[in-house]
Amino acid sequence: MKIGIDIRDLRISQTGAKTYLTELIRAWQALPAAHIVLLDAPHTVYTGTNKWLKIREHARFFWWKQFQLPRLAIKNHCTHLFCSDFFLPYRKKWGAIDLKTMAVLHDAFFWESPEHYNPLWLCLFRWVGVPAAKKANLLIVPTNYAKQRLLQVENFEPAKLWVVPEAAQTLPLVTNPQGQLASIDPSLVGVHYFLHVGVWEKRKNLVTLIEAFARVHKKNTKLKLVLVGHSPVKDNLNDEPAILAAIDRFACKGAIIRLGYLAPSQLAVIYQSAFAYLFPSLNEGFGLPVLEAFTAGIPLVCSNNSALPEVAGNAALYFDPTNASALAACMQQLIEDPALQQALIEKGKERLTHFSWSETAVAINAAAAIL
Repeated sequence: MKIGIDIRDLRISQTGAKTYLTELIRAWQALPAAHIVLLDAPHTVYTGTNKWLKIREHARFFWWKQFQLPRLAIKNHCTHLFCSDFFLPYRKKWGAIDLKTMAVLHDAFFWESPEHYNPLWLCLFRWVGVPAAKKANLLIVPTNYAKQRLLQVENFEPAKLWVVPEAAQTLPLVTNPQGQLASIDPSLVGVHYFLHVGVWEKRKNLVTLIEAFARVHKKNTKLKLVLVGHSPVKDNLNDEPAILAAIDRFACKGAIIRLGYLAPSQLAVIYQSAFAYLFPSLNEGFGLPVLEAFTAGIPLVCSNNSALPEVAGNAALYFDPTNASALAACMQQLIEDPALQQALIEKGKERLTHFSWSETAVAINAAAAIL
């Protein structure tokens, strides 16, 4: 068995998709029984905003997935082809070679929120991506929630969908995070702050987070909110205008620190210096920041929807993400209850033991071996 892994997505991804593929490859390479080959596109990937160049990039993506990628896999004598970005070649048999194909379906967002995606991209998804996925030998999903949602929105074969959990991003352990905060933002040194890390997509629900924080800030004026992340590449997903308007509307601009994208070493400092992590998302197929908060040893306040309770278990303070008052109440409760803070930290450490990239790689490798 020789598995070819499509790594084109590493050229453009900066958040969860990049974490997933980077960590999985590292864990896969460490397996003594695994034999993998990294397959990359021969051209740069356009990520700008020019309409015609974006259309050209869609065409090049189609050509890569349907022709260049499988031929490259065969050239490298691969028996299996693994894609972590949903899309697979529709044609699996090339001459005497019949590739075993495997894809990761992180969530059901394409079906649930089609208005958030470019129409041309949706056409590729519906007319090429979905049929190719249905022909796949194996479809990896990160949670039981994601599996059930996918079965509800599309007639996939249930036996092909294997639940294989993800794990936390590997971040360095910082011995003195407070001491390193000054190099990132001096205003955060010695300050209690709530943290959110993620792309400014509409489903991340950051407008509700800002409204809730504004309510809590009136009682705790020294408290701050740190937002790590940036606007998404896809315009249809972008919630930045609404987020900036909310910051102005709730008059808490000075208390909200926007840091943009951070390198892993900086992200580790920000995580490990935070008072607590806030996760108000409206929809998650897994939710990697849950485990990143546990790794950093900070309490988690989390939405009670989608896959988040399945991942966080009993190690979070839950709220209805459509209710800013409910989130504010959880934040205030955490501020006033040190025992609750410590209990959540301890539960988070225990919950973290259930997730490992090594186990993820072993599970996918074992599944591939029996195809």
